[in-house]
Amino acid sequence: MGGMVLFFFYGSILFCVIASVVRMTKYARAPLHLRWELYRESSVYELTDWWKSPRRFGEKLREMTLDILFLREFYHRNKSFWYFLFLFHTGLYLLFLWHLWLFITAVTLPFESAGSRGLVFGHVATGLSLVGGSGILIKRIVDGELNLHYPRTHYLKWVMILLVLLAGFLAVVFHFDSNMPKLLRYVQVQVTFRDMEHKLYPALAPASHVFFVSFWLLYLPFSHILQISFRYYQHLRWDDVPNRKGSTIERKVKEHLNRPINWSAPHIQSGKRWGEVIAEVKDL
Repeated sequence: MGGMVLFFFYGSILFCVIASVVRMTKYARAPLHLRWELYRESSVYELTDWWKSPRRFGEKLREMTLDILFLREFYHRNKSFWYFLFLFHTGLYLLFLWHLWLFITAVTLPFESAGSRGLVFGHVATGLSLVGGSGILIKRIVDGELNLHYPRTHYLKWVMILLVLLAGFLAVVFHFDSNMPKLLRYVQVQVTFRDMEHKLYPALAPASHVFFVSFWLLYLPFSHILQISFRYYQHLRWDDVPNRKGSTIERKVKEHLNRPINWSAPHIQSGKRWGEVIAEVKDL
């Protein structure tokens, strides 16, 4: 049983990495998308010769930070839902920092006399995520506007997230007795592979947590979370990159203009290429 959990966990990590790379590669190779005007107020396209102005990286970074870290759009559109989202994501970011601290401390620092501050930090982070995640799930179920276009598989996602958080909390409290040195010693053994018996024959509480995490890793590459990866968030939402001569955008546009038309309508005839159709368009 323990060997299966071990294989499942490391297999899910490998699968998550490979599937994420494949999906991101698919994003990168996708055809050039149409540019829609998404600005609610004034737009850069209202300016004369806007493409000659220097790109404002700092402003874009600020907008991206507000959207990703503080979930600004949800705050303006649905404030009651935003409270739970903000709690959950804040707890999630703190949990990431806590796990990073666990790994670094367990491997590089003496921890036999570790105090309870780290434990309190982890409990607070887990509590925030549990309260926020539970609120999100409940709001998604009872709010008609929120569940109208929400895929049913996403409800399973939130249940799985809550199980991961709850299993981790119970493992720390009951299996490790809320003892920080004991927890850090366990992390050290797992990270350094010093004791394979602990890996092959894990206790029920930590094994349950690892089992639920593995399921989450298998789901992650197919979730909408991946859409914020790297530059694609900005390119899909605020794509104001000018089409300059010799640029990648110009090359992609030329490739699309060379595509044949395989459908027809009163205003379009098949058998030609898009570049030919555009050349025939007369000014109105």
